[in-house]
Amino acid sequence: MHKYKTRYWSLNVPVQWDAEFSDGADVIYDNNGVGELVISTLFDENGIEDEQLEAMVAEHLDFDAELEDITIADFSGVMLSYTQDGEFWSEWYLRTDKLLLFASYNCDESQAEEDYDIVEAIMASLEVIA
Repeated sequence: MHKYKTRYWSLNVPVQWDAEFSDGADVIYDNNGVGELVISTLFDENGIEDEQLEAMVAEHLDFDAELEDITIADFSGVMLSYTQDGEFWSEWYLRTDKLLLFASYNCDESQAEEDYDIVEAIMASLEVIA
């Protein structure tokens, strides 16, 4: 594992995975081509409210799915997993006092179980950089 750091947060990335900033988001991907995790970050010096998290979830969630409340270090929010058009997706909507994150992982539905434990471990390592 190696630590991937942004200006606002960090997480652990397995050796066989890479991470880079591309097109306005952080992309963490399996070098074997199975899937990728994309994280978009919004920083607001004035603070992030619960309503902003709820609005982001409502904006992205266009189907009936069960949300699971989660806490990862200083982040709180919701996550869900689903399949659509032959692809497996997991999405995390997270906030701290001044950060709002949208993370999504996707891969072919037939390979969903191949990296899922790794992706969960990557997300579980998420930390705010003070």
